Amino acid sequence: MAEQKGVLIRVVEAISKKLIDAEKILTELDSMGDADCGVGVRRGFEAVLGVIPELFRLEPGDLLKKVGFTLAYTIGGTSGAMLGTGFIETGKYIADNKEPSPQDWVKAVESALDVIKRRGGNTQVGDKTLVDSLEPAVEAMENITGSRPAQELSSADNKKDMLEVLQAALNAAKEGSDKTIDMVARKGRASYLGERSRGNRDPGSLVIVLMFEAAVEVLGTV
Repeated sequence: MAEQKGVLIRVVEAISKKLIDAEKILTELDSMGDADCGVGVRRGFEAVLGVIPELFRLEPGDLLKKVGFTLAYTIGGTSGAMLGTGFIETGKYIADNKEPSPQDWVKAVESALDVIKRRGGNTQVGDKTLVDSLEPAVEAMENITGSRPAQELSSADNKKDMLEVLQAALNAAKEGSDKTIDMVARKGRASYLGERSRGNRDPGSLVIVLMFEAAVEVLGTV
């Protein structure tokens, strides 16, 4: 369990650093919206880096909830609410499970996706939001874990299986994010622009891609 928690904290740290570094591109992509995505995300994940020492005292579920509440409080707006919800709901599903399996993690992220969609006003794929990359990622993960007997994915420390799951999620998230370039926004301030919102990648969808990318990079080195 301690080893898995250590890896999880490394993933959180890697995600934070990658998204802080992405401030400029996220701001540019959000020019059709509030133009504050990059600044808000940087502020939120800088705050997450600040609480890293506290995370070592928490179990995986509470650890993720701590990250989520930190993001919600410091990013603000829709981005803070959606990203915060993602971590909080994932943590709630994991709860007191000290050794979540790859299947547990996939179900936890699926649960978080459902809540994000509801809180976003029944957000769907095609609305040009982070759901366009997160939902395909979840489906890709489910395709792997759902096709194997539970015992084959029962070890919480089976990094090879988890890496395969995350790589599939990353590939699907990238494809989903690419599709947002040709979409017309149906949610958020960018939706007011109608056809003029077509031609730019949704910044939220890129955030999801970068998160999975960071996780794959960490799992690939442990």
